[in-house]
Amino acid sequence: MTVSQQFNDHLLALWNDAALKTPAFVYDEKAIREKLAILASFRQASGCRILYSLKALSFSDLLAEIAAFVDGFSVSSAFESRLADEVLGGRGSIHLTSPGIRPADLELIAKHCRYVSFNSLSQWHHYHLALAHLRCGLRVNPALSFAGDERYDPCRPASKLGVPMSLLGDGKALPAGLSGLHIHSNCESRDLGELVASMDQLINSNPELFHRVEWLNLGGGYLFDQLSDLAPLDDRLRQLQQDYDLEVFFEPGKAIVGTAGYLVASVIDLFESGDRTIAVVDTTINHLPEVFEYQYRPLVLQESSQGKYRYRIAGASCLSGDLFGDYYFDHELTIGSKVIIANVGAYMMVKANMFNGINLPAIYALDESGRIRLEKEFDYSHYRGRL
Repeated sequence: MTVSQQFNDHLLALWNDAALKTPAFVYDEKAIREKLAILASFRQASGCRILYSLKALSFSDLLAEIAAFVDGFSVSSAFESRLADEVLGGRGSIHLTSPGIRPADLELIAKHCRYVSFNSLSQWHHYHLALAHLRCGLRVNPALSFAGDERYDPCRPASKLGVPMSLLGDGKALPAGLSGLHIHSNCESRDLGELVASMDQLINSNPELFHRVEWLNLGGGYLFDQLSDLAPLDDRLRQLQQDYDLEVFFEPGKAIVGTAGYLVASVIDLFESGDRTIAVVDTTINHLPEVFEYQYRPLVLQESSQGKYRYRIAGASCLSGDLFGDYYFDHELTIGSKVIIANVGAYMMVKANMFNGINLPAIYALDESGRIRLEKEFDYSHYRGRL
Protein backbone atom coordinates (compact mmCIF):
# COMPACT_ATOMS: atom_id res chain seq x y z
CA MET A 1 0.00 0.00 0.00
CA THR A 2 1.28 3.45 -0.86
CA VAL A 3 1.17 6.19 1.72
CA SER A 4 -1.21 8.09 -0.57
CA GLN A 5 -3.83 5.33 -0.27
CA GLN A 6 -4.20 6.25 3.39
CA PHE A 7 -5.51 9.67 2.31
CA ASN A 8 -8.95 10.48 0.96
CA ASP A 9 -10.02 12.02 -2.34
CA HIS A 10 -9.51 15.50 -0.89
CA LEU A 11 -5.86 15.37 -2.06
CA LEU A 12 -6.51 14.28 -5.65
CA ALA A 13 -5.85 17.77 -6.97
CA LEU A 14 -2.18 17.36 -6.00
CA TRP A 15 -1.92 14.74 -8.76
CA ASN A 16 -4.63 15.71 -11.23
CA ASP A 17 -4.79 19.50 -11.47
CA ALA A 18 -2.95 20.38 -14.69
CA ALA A 19 -2.85 24.05 -13.68
CA LEU A 20 -0.58 23.33 -10.71
CA LYS A 21 2.95 24.43 -11.64
CA THR A 22 5.86 22.71 -9.95
CA PRO A 23 7.67 23.11 -7.73
CA ALA A 24 4.72 24.04 -5.56
CA PHE A 25 4.04 24.47 -1.89
CA VAL A 26 0.41 23.55 -1.18
CA TYR A 27 -1.29 24.15 2.14
CA ASP A 28 -4.52 22.35 3.00
CA GLU A 29 -7.10 24.79 4.39
CA LYS A 30 -9.36 21.97 5.56
CA ALA A 31 -6.61 20.32 7.64
CA ILE A 32 -5.64 23.64 9.22
CA ARG A 33 -9.23 24.47 10.14
CA GLU A 34 -9.65 21.04 11.73
CA LYS A 35 -6.69 21.76 14.02
CA LEU A 36 -8.05 25.21 14.82
CA ALA A 37 -11.44 23.67 15.70
CA ILE A 38 -9.70 21.33 18.16
CA LEU A 39 -7.97 24.31 19.77
CA ALA A 40 -11.27 26.20 19.95
CA SER A 41 -12.80 23.32 21.93
CA PHE A 42 -9.74 23.17 24.16
CA ARG A 43 -9.91 26.93 24.72
CA GLN A 44 -13.56 26.72 25.74
CA ALA A 45 -12.96 23.85 28.15
CA SER A 46 -9.75 25.11 29.77
CA GLY A 47 -9.99 28.89 29.54
CA CYS A 48 -6.55 28.95 27.94
CA ARG A 49 -5.94 31.62 25.30
CA ILE A 50 -4.53 30.41 21.96
CA LEU A 51 -1.79 32.17 20.00
CA TYR A 52 -0.47 31.07 16.62
CA SER A 53 3.33 31.06 16.35
CA LEU A 54 4.36 32.85 13.14
CA LYS A 55 7.78 31.20 12.94
CA ALA A 56 6.22 27.96 11.65
CA LEU A 57 4.58 29.47 8.56
CA SER A 58 4.11 33.19 8.01
CA PHE A 59 2.38 33.43 4.62
CA SER A 60 0.15 36.47 5.04
CA ASP A 61 -2.95 35.14 3.25
CA LEU A 62 -2.96 32.09 5.49
CA LEU A 63 -2.33 34.21 8.59
CA ALA A 64 -5.47 36.18 7.79
CA GLU A 65 -7.44 32.89 7.83
CA ILE A 66 -5.89 31.73 11.09
CA ALA A 67 -6.39 35.10 12.79
CA ALA A 68 -10.16 34.59 12.94
CA PHE A 69 -9.74 31.49 15.11
CA VAL A 70 -7.08 32.51 17.64
CA ASP A 71 -6.55 35.14 20.36
CA GLY A 72 -3.46 36.57 18.71
CA PHE A 73 0.00 35.71 17.37
CA SER A 74 3.33 34.93 18.98
CA VAL A 75 6.43 36.32 17.30
CA SER A 76 10.21 36.14 17.65
CA SER A 77 11.46 39.26 15.91
CA ALA A 78 10.63 42.86 15.12
CA PHE A 79 9.71 42.01 11.51
CA GLU A 80 7.38 39.23 12.63
CA SER A 81 5.74 41.63 15.05
CA ARG A 82 5.07 44.12 12.27
CA LEU A 83 3.61 41.42 10.01
CA ALA A 84 1.45 40.13 12.85
CA ASP A 85 0.06 43.59 13.52
CA GLU A 86 -0.64 44.21 9.84
CA VAL A 87 -2.59 40.96 9.61
CA LEU A 88 -4.45 41.31 12.90
CA GLY A 89 -5.36 44.95 12.29
CA GLY A 90 -5.76 45.67 15.99
CA ARG A 91 -7.62 42.44 16.77
CA GLY A 92 -6.03 40.09 19.30
CA SER A 93 -2.68 40.46 21.04
CA ILE A 94 0.91 40.00 19.91
CA HIS A 95 3.44 38.29 22.20
CA LEU A 96 7.17 38.47 21.55
CA THR A 97 10.01 36.48 23.00
CA SER A 98 13.48 36.42 21.50
CA PRO A 99 16.97 35.45 22.68
CA GLY A 100 18.36 38.56 21.01
CA ILE A 101 16.45 41.84 21.11
CA ARG A 102 18.56 44.59 19.52
CA PRO A 103 18.35 48.29 20.34
CA ALA A 104 17.29 48.85 16.72
CA ASP A 105 14.29 46.55 17.29
CA LEU A 106 12.77 48.48 20.16
CA GLU A 107 10.73 50.96 18.14
CA LEU A 108 8.93 48.24 16.15
CA ILE A 109 8.42 46.04 19.21
CA ALA A 110 7.03 48.93 21.21
CA LYS A 111 4.68 49.83 18.38
CA HIS A 112 3.35 46.39 17.46
CA CYS A 113 3.49 44.15 20.55
CA ARG A 114 1.38 43.98 23.67
CA TYR A 115 3.38 41.34 25.58
CA VAL A 116 7.16 40.89 25.68
CA SER A 117 8.97 38.08 27.48
CA PHE A 118 12.61 38.92 28.05
CA ASN A 119 14.97 36.00 27.58
CA SER A 120 17.42 37.14 30.28
CA LEU A 121 17.67 39.43 33.27
CA SER A 122 20.31 41.34 31.32
CA GLN A 123 17.88 42.10 28.47
CA TRP A 124 15.28 43.16 31.03
CA HIS A 125 17.68 45.64 32.63
CA HIS A 126 18.74 47.05 29.26
CA TYR A 127 15.33 47.46 27.64
CA HIS A 128 12.48 47.42 30.14
CA LEU A 129 12.21 51.20 30.38
CA ALA A 130 11.77 51.51 26.60
CA LEU A 131 9.01 48.88 26.73
CA ALA A 132 7.48 49.78 30.08
CA HIS A 133 4.05 50.43 28.52
CA LEU A 134 3.85 46.75 27.48
CA ARG A 135 2.97 43.77 29.63
CA CYS A 136 6.51 42.57 30.30
CA GLY A 137 7.45 39.09 31.39
CA LEU A 138 10.45 36.85 31.76
CA ARG A 139 11.21 33.61 29.98
CA VAL A 140 12.21 31.06 32.60
CA ASN A 141 13.87 27.69 32.10
CA PRO A 142 12.48 24.80 34.15
CA ALA A 143 15.68 22.78 33.50
CA LEU A 144 13.65 19.65 32.84
CA SER A 145 14.65 18.02 29.54
CA PHE A 146 12.42 15.78 27.44
CA ALA A 147 13.76 16.29 23.90
CA GLY A 148 16.01 13.36 23.00
CA ASP A 149 18.23 15.40 20.67
CA GLU A 150 20.15 18.20 22.37
CA ARG A 151 19.93 20.36 19.23
CA TYR A 152 16.18 20.72 19.82
CA ASP A 153 16.23 20.89 23.61
CA PRO A 154 15.45 24.32 25.11
CA CYS A 155 16.40 22.90 28.53
CA ARG A 156 19.80 21.53 27.53
CA PRO A 157 22.73 22.24 29.89
CA ALA A 158 23.96 25.83 29.59
CA SER A 159 20.91 26.67 27.49
CA LYS A 160 20.64 30.09 25.89
CA LEU A 161 16.85 30.02 26.30
CA GLY A 162 15.35 31.47 29.45
CA VAL A 163 16.45 32.45 32.94
CA PRO A 164 17.45 29.51 35.17
CA MET A 165 15.09 29.24 38.12
CA SER A 166 18.05 29.23 40.47
CA LEU A 167 18.66 32.90 39.65
CA LEU A 168 15.19 33.85 40.87
CA GLY A 169 15.55 32.34 44.32
CA ASP A 170 12.26 32.36 46.22
CA GLY A 171 10.64 34.74 43.76
CA LYS A 172 11.69 37.91 45.52
CA ALA A 173 14.43 38.37 42.93
CA LEU A 174 11.79 38.92 40.25
CA PRO A 175 12.26 42.53 39.12
CA ALA A 176 9.47 44.97 39.90
CA GLY A 177 7.35 45.68 36.85
CA LEU A 178 7.36 42.15 35.46
CA SER A 179 3.83 40.84 35.15
CA GLY A 180 4.28 37.41 33.56
CA LEU A 181 6.31 34.29 32.92
CA HIS A 182 7.02 32.42 29.70
CA ILE A 183 8.17 28.82 29.34
CA HIS A 184 8.94 26.91 26.17
CA SER A 185 10.53 23.69 27.29
CA ASN A 186 10.09 21.12 24.53
CA CYS A 187 10.17 20.40 20.79
CA GLU A 188 7.70 18.36 18.72
CA SER A 189 6.49 16.31 21.68
CA ARG A 190 3.15 14.49 21.57
CA ASP A 191 3.04 14.02 25.33
CA LEU A 192 1.31 16.98 26.96
CA GLY A 193 2.06 15.35 30.30
CA GLU A 194 5.60 16.63 29.80
CA LEU A 195 4.30 20.19 29.76
CA VAL A 196 2.37 19.52 32.95
CA ALA A 197 5.59 18.18 34.49
CA SER A 198 7.47 21.34 33.46
CA MET A 199 4.78 23.52 35.03
CA ASP A 200 4.86 21.48 38.22
CA GLN A 201 8.65 21.72 38.32
CA LEU A 202 8.42 25.51 38.29
CA ILE A 203 5.61 25.67 40.84
CA ASN A 204 7.23 23.22 43.25
CA SER A 205 10.63 24.92 43.08
CA ASN A 206 9.23 28.42 43.44
CA PRO A 207 5.52 28.64 44.37
CA GLU A 208 5.81 32.26 45.47
CA LEU A 209 6.79 33.26 41.95
CA PHE A 210 3.33 32.47 40.60
CA HIS A 211 1.65 34.68 43.17
CA ARG A 212 3.69 37.62 41.91
CA VAL A 213 2.61 37.45 38.24
CA GLU A 214 -0.63 37.89 36.30
CA TRP A 215 -0.06 35.75 33.21
CA LEU A 216 1.75 32.62 32.07
CA ASN A 217 2.73 31.76 28.50
CA LEU A 218 3.29 28.02 28.06
CA GLY A 219 5.05 28.39 24.71
CA GLY A 220 4.74 25.70 22.05
CA GLY A 221 6.74 22.61 21.11
CA TYR A 222 3.83 20.16 21.35
CA LEU A 223 1.86 18.34 18.64
CA PHE A 224 -1.67 16.95 18.73
CA ASP A 225 -4.13 15.25 16.37
CA GLN A 226 -7.33 15.27 18.40
CA LEU A 227 -8.87 16.93 21.43
CA SER A 228 -8.09 14.00 23.72
CA ASP A 229 -4.35 14.57 23.11
CA LEU A 230 -4.70 17.85 25.02
CA ALA A 231 -6.52 16.26 27.97
CA PRO A 232 -3.46 16.05 30.28
CA LEU A 233 -3.19 19.83 30.12
CA ASP A 234 -6.88 20.62 30.52
CA ASP A 235 -7.44 19.85 34.21
CA ARG A 236 -4.04 21.20 35.21
CA LEU A 237 -4.75 24.56 33.62
CA ARG A 238 -8.09 24.97 35.36
CA GLN A 239 -6.38 24.22 38.67
CA LEU A 240 -3.57 26.64 37.88
CA GLN A 241 -6.04 29.42 37.11
CA GLN A 242 -7.97 28.65 40.27
CA ASP A 243 -4.89 28.64 42.52
CA TYR A 244 -3.13 31.68 41.06
CA ASP A 245 -5.77 33.56 39.03
CA LEU A 246 -3.48 33.60 35.99
CA GLU A 247 -4.23 34.42 32.39
CA VAL A 248 -2.71 31.46 30.51
CA PHE A 249 -1.53 31.37 26.88
CA PHE A 250 -0.57 28.44 24.65
CA GLU A 251 1.20 29.11 21.34
CA PRO A 252 1.29 26.17 18.92
CA GLY A 253 2.77 26.65 15.46
CA LYS A 254 3.76 23.41 13.78
CA ALA A 255 0.89 21.67 15.58
CA ILE A 256 -1.52 23.72 13.46
CA VAL A 257 0.16 23.74 10.04
CA GLY A 258 2.77 20.96 10.07
CA THR A 259 0.73 18.11 8.58
CA ALA A 260 -1.20 20.46 6.31
CA GLY A 261 1.60 21.30 3.86
CA TYR A 262 2.90 19.54 0.74
CA LEU A 263 5.85 20.08 -1.57
CA VAL A 264 4.92 18.97 -5.10
CA ALA A 265 7.74 18.43 -7.58
CA SER A 266 8.11 16.99 -11.09
CA VAL A 267 10.76 14.58 -12.33
CA ILE A 268 13.01 16.36 -14.86
CA ASP A 269 15.71 13.71 -15.39
CA LEU A 270 16.31 9.99 -14.89
CA PHE A 271 19.64 8.16 -15.17
CA GLU A 272 21.64 5.30 -13.70
CA SER A 273 24.46 5.87 -11.22
CA GLY A 274 26.11 2.85 -9.63
CA ASP A 275 23.33 0.61 -8.32
CA ARG A 276 20.74 3.42 -8.17
CA THR A 277 18.36 5.09 -10.56
CA ILE A 278 18.56 8.81 -9.91
CA ALA A 279 15.35 10.81 -10.30
CA VAL A 280 16.14 14.52 -10.39
CA VAL A 281 13.17 16.71 -9.46
CA ASP A 282 12.58 20.40 -10.10
CA THR A 283 12.83 21.31 -6.45
CA THR A 284 15.76 21.11 -4.02
CA ILE A 285 16.41 20.48 -0.37
CA ASN A 286 17.17 24.21 -0.24
CA HIS A 287 13.40 24.59 -0.46
CA LEU A 288 13.20 22.33 2.59
CA PRO A 289 16.51 22.99 4.37
CA GLU A 290 15.70 20.85 7.42
CA VAL A 291 16.23 17.73 5.26
CA PHE A 292 19.93 18.59 5.08
CA GLU A 293 20.22 20.34 8.45
CA TYR A 294 18.80 17.42 10.43
CA GLN A 295 19.41 14.60 7.92
CA TYR A 296 15.85 13.37 7.96
CA ARG A 297 14.04 11.44 5.25
CA PRO A 298 10.80 13.20 4.26
CA LEU A 299 7.53 11.38 3.67
CA VAL A 300 6.71 10.82 -0.02
CA LEU A 301 3.03 10.05 -0.64
CA GLN A 302 3.66 7.65 -3.52
CA GLU A 303 6.13 5.52 -1.59
CA SER A 304 5.03 1.87 -1.46
CA SER A 305 6.10 -0.77 1.03
CA GLN A 306 5.84 -3.41 -1.73
CA GLY A 307 7.09 -1.21 -4.56
CA LYS A 308 9.32 -2.81 -7.23
CA TYR A 309 10.93 0.37 -8.52
CA ARG A 310 13.60 2.07 -6.44
CA TYR A 311 14.71 5.64 -7.04
CA ARG A 312 17.05 8.04 -5.34
CA ILE A 313 15.14 11.32 -5.34
CA ALA A 314 17.63 14.15 -5.94
CA GLY A 315 17.23 17.91 -5.95
CA ALA A 316 18.20 20.14 -8.86
CA SER A 317 20.99 22.15 -7.21
CA CYS A 318 24.72 21.52 -7.62
CA LEU A 319 25.04 20.51 -3.95
CA SER A 320 26.13 16.85 -3.93
CA GLY A 321 24.10 16.24 -0.78
CA ASP A 322 20.91 17.63 -2.35
CA LEU A 323 19.13 14.31 -1.82
CA PHE A 324 15.70 13.56 -0.38
CA GLY A 325 16.35 9.82 0.00
CA ASP A 326 15.74 6.40 -1.59
CA TYR A 327 12.12 5.40 -2.21
CA TYR A 328 10.23 2.46 -3.69
CA PHE A 329 7.30 3.03 -6.05
CA ASP A 330 4.63 0.71 -7.49
CA HIS A 331 5.02 2.26 -10.94
CA GLU A 332 8.00 3.46 -12.91
CA LEU A 333 8.71 7.15 -12.82
CA THR A 334 8.96 9.03 -16.10
CA ILE A 335 9.90 12.57 -17.05
CA GLY A 336 7.04 14.71 -15.76
CA SER A 337 5.95 12.33 -12.97
CA LYS A 338 4.94 14.15 -9.81
CA VAL A 339 6.60 13.43 -6.47
CA ILE A 340 4.63 14.72 -3.48
CA ILE A 341 6.33 15.29 -0.13
CA ALA A 342 3.96 15.50 2.85
CA ASN A 343 4.01 16.98 6.36
CA VAL A 344 6.04 20.06 5.39
CA GLY A 345 3.59 22.79 6.39
CA ALA A 346 5.98 24.13 9.03
CA TYR A 347 9.52 25.45 8.62
CA MET A 348 9.51 25.03 4.83
CA MET A 349 8.59 28.32 3.17
CA VAL A 350 9.99 30.31 6.11
CA LYS A 351 13.40 28.67 5.59
CA ALA A 352 13.41 28.08 1.81
CA ASN A 353 16.14 29.82 -0.15
CA MET A 354 17.17 30.45 -3.76
CA PHE A 355 20.60 28.83 -3.70
CA ASN A 356 21.88 28.38 -7.29
CA GLY A 357 19.18 30.80 -8.42
CA ILE A 358 16.56 28.04 -8.33
CA ASN A 359 13.17 29.68 -8.02
CA LEU A 360 11.07 29.26 -4.89
CA PRO A 361 7.99 27.03 -5.09
CA ALA A 362 4.75 28.75 -6.04
CA ILE A 363 2.27 28.83 -3.16
CA TYR A 364 -1.16 27.25 -3.56
CA ALA A 365 -4.10 26.69 -1.25
CA LEU A 366 -6.08 23.45 -1.35
CA ASP A 367 -9.60 24.51 -0.39
CA GLU A 368 -12.19 22.49 1.49
CA SER A 369 -13.82 21.30 -1.74
CA GLY A 370 -10.53 19.87 -3.01
CA ARG A 371 -9.76 22.64 -5.53
CA ILE A 372 -6.33 24.21 -5.96
CA ARG A 373 -5.99 28.02 -5.80
CA LEU A 374 -2.79 29.84 -6.77
CA GLU A 375 -1.81 32.31 -4.02
CA LYS A 376 1.67 33.55 -4.96
CA GLU A 377 4.37 33.04 -7.58
CA PHE A 378 8.02 34.08 -7.51
CA ASP A 379 10.27 35.23 -10.36
CA TYR A 380 13.68 36.69 -11.13
CA SER A 381 12.86 39.96 -9.38
CA HIS A 382 12.57 38.13 -6.04
CA TYR A 383 15.97 36.47 -6.62
CA ARG A 384 17.61 39.69 -7.76
CA GLY A 385 16.08 41.72 -4.93
CA ARG A 386 17.48 39.45 -2.23
CA LEU A 387 21.11 40.02 -3.19
